[in-house]
Amino acid sequence: MSDDRIDERLLYVEATLNETAELAARGRAAFDADIAVVRACQYSVIRLAADLERLGEEWLADHPNVPWRLIKGMRNRIAHSYWLVDDDIVWVVVDVHAAELHNSLRTEFEAARARLAE
Repeated sequence: MSDDRIDERLLYVEATLNETAELAARGRAAFDADIAVVRACQYSVIRLAADLERLGEEWLADHPNVPWRLIKGMRNRIAHSYWLVDDDIVWVVVDVHAAELHNSLRTEFEAARARLAE
């Protein structure tokens, strides 16, 4: 895969994490009160897994700080065993772990944006 494609896909990851942060900013009360917010949070996890998967196995292997197996497992649980999804875990993923992932990849996002601007 070309470097430009990886950079573009990194920015998709960033966009998904930014949207997830917007959902988290609504707060736990909004999450608990509105099933649409719950489903949007779940969809964000599914989308994040898809965005990361598109970066390729080599990229994921080179970035052990990305908890790929956990993200993929959560995506599979939401997509295939949705009746077993624990909303408390979804909230922690959206509110805490997504922000941590965004922070850990911040320099990757900045570098991708700079390379694409050249």
